[in-house]
Amino acid sequence: MLNDAPLLLDESLWPLLIVQMRGAVPFARFEEYLSQRLAYLERQQKHVMLFDLRHAPMLPAEHRRLQSEWLKQHEHQLNALVLGHAIVVTSPLVRLMLSTFQKARPRSGLHLVTPRLDDAARWCLEVLEEAGCNPPTERIEAHFGLTPH
Repeated sequence: MLNDAPLLLDESLWPLLIVQMRGAVPFARFEEYLSQRLAYLERQQKHVMLFDLRHAPMLPAEHRRLQSEWLKQHEHQLNALVLGHAIVVTSPLVRLMLSTFQKARPRSGLHLVTPRLDDAARWCLEVLEEAGCNPPTERIEAHFGLTPH
């Protein structure tokens, strides 16, 4: 995982998949990201997604359109394989927008919108454990500095 890239995917704690966005993401990189997401779905393994958007600007309209099309195209796989997703965002306005969007257009699976990365990680770990996915609990706790439970 390159730490200076604007959009990172980290599968080192699989079945927890971490997506981190920092700064503006070029359209070509966003297309590549969606291709990578599809590759994870093609594994046919249940997983949880953690989106760390603390340092992300709003996506441009072109990116949002592409993402919307991608979500529609892969809705069945997403519903079957993504147990839940946690979104970490610090802006109260963006958190409200995301929560409202989730209520207006609910998807299957669980979701959490929070300003705290540790809360998101703890939630993801609980979802994985409850689903019987045998996550690497100790490594996830160490990675995010969580108190073992």
